[in-house]
Amino acid sequence: MIINIIVIPIFLLSLFVSLPFIFGEEGKDERGRRIVSSAYTYTFPIFPIGWLLLETYHRNYADLTFVDYRNILGLLIPLTFIVLGGVIFTLKRRV
Repeated sequence: MIINIIVIPIFLLSLFVSLPFIFGEEGKDERGRRIVSSAYTYTFPIFPIGWLLLETYHRNYADLTFVDYRNILGLLIPLTFIVLGGVIFTLKRRV
């Protein structure tokens, strides 16, 4: 899929932002715990809601092949981490 060429570099960048913050010293103090907690609050619903929308589309509108279904589910995970990295990057600057 052509969208993977766009999503994968952004996914890697968001991992570079989020993982050092979460597991580093900055994420261990009170401010860091608050930022991580807020980021998880924003990020958590993305995967279940995306899966629900995908399943609704598959059951009610058009049959998706297994490959299409798998590819879309495979995109939901990087999109979740992209949002997580963006929220952490934004909250680091704001809080």
